[in-house]
Amino acid sequence: MRSIPALLSRERSGTLGLPEVVAMGVGGMVSGGIYAVLGVAMRQTGNAVPISYLIAGVITLLTAHSYLKLTLHFGEHGGVFSFVEHVVDSPTVAAYVGWVLVVGYVGVMAMYAFAFGAYTLTAARTVVGVQLPQLLRPVISVLVVAAFVALNLRGVEETGLFEDIAVYVKIVILLSLAVLGIVFYEGSVTAVDVFDRGVISPLTGFAIIFVSYEGFQLLIYDYEEIENVEEVLPRGMYLAIAIAILIYVSVSFMATLHLTPEQLVAHEEVALAEAVSHVPVLGPAGFVLVILSAMKSTSSGINATLFGTARLVDKIATEGALPRIFSFRNRADVPVYSLLIMGGLTAAFAALGTLTWITEFGSVAFLVSFAVTNYVNLRLADETGSNRLFPALGLAGTTVAVPIVVYHLYRTDVGVLLWIVGVFVAVFLLEYLYVDRSSYAPDVPP
Repeated sequence: MRSIPALLSRERSGTLGLPEVVAMGVGGMVSGGIYAVLGVAMRQTGNAVPISYLIAGVITLLTAHSYLKLTLHFGEHGGVFSFVEHVVDSPTVAAYVGWVLVVGYVGVMAMYAFAFGAYTLTAARTVVGVQLPQLLRPVISVLVVAAFVALNLRGVEETGLFEDIAVYVKIVILLSLAVLGIVFYEGSVTAVDVFDRGVISPLTGFAIIFVSYEGFQLLIYDYEEIENVEEVLPRGMYLAIAIAILIYVSVSFMATLHLTPEQLVAHEEVALAEAVSHVPVLGPAGFVLVILSAMKSTSSGINATLFGTARLVDKIATEGALPRIFSFRNRADVPVYSLLIMGGLTAAFAALGTLTWITEFGSVAFLVSFAVTNYVNLRLADETGSNRLFPALGLAGTTVAVPIVVYHLYRTDVGVLLWIVGVFVAVFLLEYLYVDRSSYAPDVPP
């Protein structure tokens, strides 16, 4: 009989079945997508936020089709970086895509860390009764990132059964909150002004909150550990995205019933908890439940993303597309400098940025990444066996969304737009200055 620690620590060797793949996919998307982004979404779209989540979800499904077709065709787990490597002769172009992917994941982890800090302050006030100063939010965000960098440096493995169960419990909790909030709504659903910010608002909103769905692609990096991958990976990925869409749409709709957009924006960083607290049957207990669930989800989201991304960065570095320092591994086979650099950038973003800035930055990065993936699949449709309509629609959706975000920021916050442009310009300059393109085997100390 296996010991408890062995049971909870998944052995990563062809053991991931459909339940695990679904849990990992949902966990990757919903870790912070609803807890951190709901308030940002409401600020932009008002009561039409469920439509924004639905549009973003449909485009994610189309993009997932491209990810699956390309991954199964090439039989590799490098994601969009590997896809581009196969279709362009320029290592520089592939490297640019690799950099964009890396900074996108930094943005995601910063979003989780920001939300964790905000929910921790709220938990201290409502659960413990201690009013901590708001200045501690960035400190807490930095500390939680540092804690998970330290854990990963020790070679701590991803948890298995416990994390899978936790994700399914989270699914039940969120859907139950949505159902209870809708059933016990005391007003008239038809009285809600869906397009209170205009009929165009859902289009602007979906582009800004697109980062909520990025986590599905983390499944690609576990390609070699999934049993019967050609059947399990597509089923698990599509099912995980469908569940995420259901959660986002139903929970956001429930939130619009109980609070006005102005009220939700006033509590932007903990918007979901505030909405649940207004459900008559839940009240303060529901508020506390969401707070604790959010802290668990965002912290595990940091850990899972850091674990996977550090290894993705290591793979890109071994291909010669990132500086060699990123590929260094210690005796425990841990990519030390990848973890330290990724953790440091994440902490800086979480401490210095705003939740809106971080969310919009992450959305732009992944919109670009997803657009590239759809383009590659459209170009190789005959080889991958894809129906050209799917990558074409996915490419159209992701490509159109980028100028929507840029125009929105130009009209509402030029400062944020300049910061985002500055980050991408810095990435391109770093890549331009980095000239070593030879691949190599990473050094591991004896």
